[in-house]
Amino acid sequence: MPWFNSILNTVADKYGFRKIDASERDRLRHREASEILKFLGIPLWKLPAIMAHVRTLMQDIDPSVRLFDGIPEALARLKAGGLRLAVVSSNSIENVRRVLGAETAALFDDFECGTDLFGKSAKIDRLLRQHGTAPERFLLVGDEMRDIDAARKAGVRVGSVAWGYNHVEALRERGPDELFLTVADLPSTLA
Repeated sequence: MPWFNSILNTVADKYGFRKIDASERDRLRHREASEILKFLGIPLWKLPAIMAHVRTLMQDIDPSVRLFDGIPEALARLKAGGLRLAVVSSNSIENVRRVLGAETAALFDDFECGTDLFGKSAKIDRLLRQHGTAPERFLLVGDEMRDIDAARKAGVRVGSVAWGYNHVEALRERGPDELFLTVADLPSTLA
């Protein structure tokens, strides 16, 4: 998130949408994606270009940007516990793999990347069909209200993490099936 916050106003200059300050950034963490787009003045037709630009900027991301503390170990415990892991992201697979690092990326069985901002449910459906997985055996873990919406649309369970984009109270109000307050909660709840 610090990296995203550092580029947001530069991207706003390039694409002509509203710049925000730190207090507005915090308030936006309580809003869903469509409300954020409206607040920033981003029409939907501009969104693909903006997302492509941000993905390109991410290719040059500072190497000090890394996963939250404990994530590689938590994922390794989940994998060792016999879970199938997949990444479903609107980011490019190259960016996802680079931030994960080779060792952590190797823990994942599937990568469904490059979806549009609101296209995760279709990627979930594809994973379910591809693996013959019953929806009740699938849990999407995400950090945004739109992840909860995508899981509901795909008919799967959803868990929200408290350390990501949307504020934990906004996520709680949306009613995920699971709420993970710390990284350690992931393997202790799911393994």
